[in-house]
Amino acid sequence: MSRSGRTQSVPVKVEGAATGRNLKSLSVHASYDDGRTWKKLTVSKGKVSLKNPARGKGAALRAEITDKKGNKSTVAVHNAYRGRRYPTSHLRDSDSVTSG
Repeated sequence: MSRSGRTQSVPVKVEGAATGRNLKSLSVHASYDDGRTWKKLTVSKGKVSLKNPARGKGAALRAEITDKKGNKSTVAVHNAYRGRRYPTSHLRDSDSVTSG
């Protein structure tokens, strides 16, 4: 859980067939209403920044990639982490997005 209302930086790493020069497009979105609506995040230097969810609420993350051959992959993690009062987080630097 992470302190609610603060900004969290989350690493984004593409693995598999779309890595390196094979990546055509990457978009990352966040949802605070269990995936009903999504907000597009800016990917910069391999990370996205998002506002931590309210105390007791969850944040969902979704990544969509396309490689240069037109193959597409979408990965969504609902309740990727939850908001709370104390500055701790279950997100790790090793969390990544993998293309199939």
